[in-house]
Amino acid sequence: MGTMAVFGVPVLAPVIAPEMGIDPTLVGVYVAICYLTAQVTGLMSGGFIDRFGALRLSQASCLLAALGIVALFPALVWLAPLAAVLMGCCYGPLNPTSSKILRGLGGARHQPLIFSVKQTGVPVAGVLVGALLPVLTVEFGWRVAFGTFAVLAVVVAIALQPIRETFDADRDRAGGRPRIEIMGPLRLVLRDRALRGMSLVGFALAGSQICVSSFYVLYLTQVQGWSLVDAGMIYAVVQGGGIAGRLVWGSVASHLFRPAWVLGGLSLIVALLFALVAAMTPAWPLPAVVVLSAVLGLCSFGWNGVWLSEVSDLAPEDQLGAAMGGAQFVMFGGVTVLPPLFGTLVDVTGSYIGPFAGTAAFVVLMAGYMAATRRRRDGNV
Repeated sequence: MGTMAVFGVPVLAPVIAPEMGIDPTLVGVYVAICYLTAQVTGLMSGGFIDRFGALRLSQASCLLAALGIVALFPALVWLAPLAAVLMGCCYGPLNPTSSKILRGLGGARHQPLIFSVKQTGVPVAGVLVGALLPVLTVEFGWRVAFGTFAVLAVVVAIALQPIRETFDADRDRAGGRPRIEIMGPLRLVLRDRALRGMSLVGFALAGSQICVSSFYVLYLTQVQGWSLVDAGMIYAVVQGGGIAGRLVWGSVASHLFRPAWVLGGLSLIVALLFALVAAMTPAWPLPAVVVLSAVLGLCSFGWNGVWLSEVSDLAPEDQLGAAMGGAQFVMFGGVTVLPPLFGTLVDVTGSYIGPFAGTAAFVVLMAGYMAATRRRRDGNV
């Protein structure tokens, strides 16, 4: 539900932005505000999880997603940042809460796959957004379309209540305010060489992924001449590839190669795919676009579960919440920096080629840094 709220705005940008009287490429700024808020709320999540429990915080995230959607309904420019903040408050706690629940389940060998299965919720949401939102928007208008997702978010929050005690039994029942730390989790990650390298490759991969989420529909409609509905279906293909990718790469990292190797290899593939997307023309046949979009989703959306598992494995056992919050802060930094930079470069150059190429080069650079930090840590990658 959190992902549908966040991803829905880029998909609907071609219709919401004109109603607000702004350029659709400013969706990159919206996404940046959302993830900047998620960075901060992710750092703060540990204290709230200890006080209220991981599931209660997940319920609160659903309600915040609904509020963020509703805040967009007036189509007022000054309310858009508020909607982004609300959705960021929804999105930030999701990885820390789920990591607390999942760590240790199934043993270390299967942990990358377990985390990857959890992460399929993100591209599943993307498929639903890409396939349903444009169609519902054409039929009923974007407010009814997006409002349906807000109602679903409230329903999910209520549906979780009967199992709350199962997951939150270890919460602090003494009462009082939650203990909130911000700088401590960040220092923990930046001082540890391996966690720092892993966080920075997450920065690059997350930023490149959200560039695809934020601009692929615009790229297809503005440059390739696709209709909003057809571009939404291709966006759903990308997200569908992400579902398969998270399961595939989670299995590979569990059974064939070390997670760090998988992340390094994915970084190189993502860079190549960005180059191919930049080379696309309106003359490309539909099957070629579909295949490229599916592979783009498979790789650029498939890394998250492996990354979360590796961060969890590298973190001190008694500081998992802090380490995850700090690593997520750095990782989400890529989302706050790269999409608005991508959009700015598109506006300045009038082309998507430079932004795609620059993002690809940065991903490769951060993958190299991660590999270097792992070598210094334990003598190999």
